[in-house]
Amino acid sequence: MEQTDKSRAALLAAVVTIVVVLAVSLVVHGPVWMWAAVVVVGAGGAALAAQHVVHRREQAELRRVMERQQAQIEQKAAEPEETEPPAHVQYPLSAIPLPSSEIDYKVLLSATVCWRQIASTNGPPHTSPVDLAVNWILTRARELTVLEKPEEFQVVQHRLGVSLGTPLAEPYGQVVAWAVDVSLTVSDEDARRLARLAELRKHERMWEQERRMEVSMRRYLSEDVLKDTGSAIVWWLARHPDAVEQTVQLIGPLAQITAAANSKDLPVPELLRAIQAAEANGRHIPPSDGTVAGQ
Repeated sequence: MEQTDKSRAALLAAVVTIVVVLAVSLVVHGPVWMWAAVVVVGAGGAALAAQHVVHRREQAELRRVMERQQAQIEQKAAEPEETEPPAHVQYPLSAIPLPSSEIDYKVLLSATVCWRQIASTNGPPHTSPVDLAVNWILTRARELTVLEKPEEFQVVQHRLGVSLGTPLAEPYGQVVAWAVDVSLTVSDEDARRLARLAELRKHERMWEQERRMEVSMRRYLSEDVLKDTGSAIVWWLARHPDAVEQTVQLIGPLAQITAAANSKDLPVPELLRAIQAAEANGRHIPPSDGTVAGQ
C-alpha cells in the first residue's frame, strides 16, 4: 500500500479507539483526565498497530512480487535459446552418370549439393565432409534412377527434385545434405538411340497387329469361306444377294479357288463348263459326278 493508505488506516484505528473509549466512559464513571489519557494512549496504540499491520502486508506483497520475478528469470534462463541454423555449404555437380533400369544406358545428374555439419557422437569429425555430402546425395539419387527407364528421365527429374530436396543426415551422422537445381538428362547419342528404339517398337507392334489380322483372315477364309465350293458360293451370295447371275458365272472360278486353297486337284475345264452350262439351263449335276477331281 502507499503512504496515504497507512495514514488512512492509522486514523481509522484511532477514531475507532476513541469511540470505544467514549462509549465505555459513559458506562464506567471516572475522572475526565483519566479518560483523556486513555483516549490518547489508546488512539496512539491503535494507530501504531494499524501501521504495523499495513507494513507487514506490504512486506508480504513485496516478497511475493520478488519471488514471481525471480521464477520468471529462472524459467527464461532454463529455456534453450533459439539459435539460427548454421550456414550451409554448396558444391556443384555436373553430368554425373547414374544407372538406369537399362544396363547399357546411363542418366546424367546435375545439381547443387547443400550440406552442413552437425554435432556427432560417433567419434571425431570426418576429414572431408564435402565428400560425405556428395556421396550421400548420389546414393539417394542412384536408389531412384536404377528403377526407372532412361527414356523417362524428364519425369524422373521431378521425382529426384522432390526426394533430394529434403535435408537428411547421412549414415555417419556428421553431415546433413540436400540438393537444389536438380537436372537429369541423357547423352545426345543415347537420346537418338532411345528415340530410334521407340520408333522400332511402334513399328513392331503395328506389324504384329497386322500379322495377327492376316492370320485371322486366312483362318477365316480357309476354315469357313473356302472350305468347299458350296461354302464359297454361299459366302459370295451373302455378300452379293442381288448378283445371282454373276454368281452362276463365278461357280467355275470359285471351284478352282476352293480346290487350290485346300491343296486339291483343280477341276478339269470340261467339267467346269458342264457345271456352268447346267446351272445356266436350270439342270442339276448329280453329286456323284463331283466337281473336283479326286473327291
